[in-house]
Amino acid sequence: MKKLISLVLFSAILLATAPAISATEAKVPIVVEAQKLVYNDKKKMAIYIGSVVAQHGTTIITGDKLIIYFDPTGKHIRKIVVKGNVHIKDPRGEGWCEELFYYPIEEKLVLIGNAKLKQKDNVIIGDKIVAYKSGKVEVEGIKQKVKTVIYPERRTIGKNK
Repeated sequence: MKKLISLVLFSAILLATAPAISATEAKVPIVVEAQKLVYNDKKKMAIYIGSVVAQHGTTIITGDKLIIYFDPTGKHIRKIVVKGNVHIKDPRGEGWCEELFYYPIEEKLVLIGNAKLKQKDNVIIGDKIVAYKSGKVEVEGIKQKVKTVIYPERRTIGKNK
C-alpha cells in the first residue's frame, strides 16, 4: 500500500514539475525544441511540430506536437497539450500516453490513450489518468481495465534498518 501511495504522489510530482508552473521554479527556463513553430498572436497560441522536446529543470516531455495556449494577455499559460507518442520523464519516474493535457490554474494533468505512470517497478495503467497537485489521482479504463502493479518494499532485518 505504501508503494501505491508513493506512485500516487509521483503523479502529483509530475504535475508539480510540468512546464511553466511553480513560482519557485520560475527562475528555471522552459526550453522547447521542435522542427517547426507556428505562433498565432490573435489566438494566443504557440504550436510546436515535429520531434518536440520540452524541458523544465529535470523534467523532459517529448511528443509529436505541443500546443501552448496563453491567456488573453499572452503572459500566462492557460493550457498545454502534447499529442502523439507522449513521454514524460523526471528523476522520480516516467509517464506515457497518446495525449497529455496540463492545466496550470487547476493544477491538473490528464494523460489519455494507453496512459501509464511508472515509478521504479510500480505501474498504473489505464485509458485515462487524471492527476491533481493535491495528490488525488483518478484512473479510468475505457477500452481496457485499470491495472496497478505494486512491488512490496523489502524489509531489512537486523542492525542495518
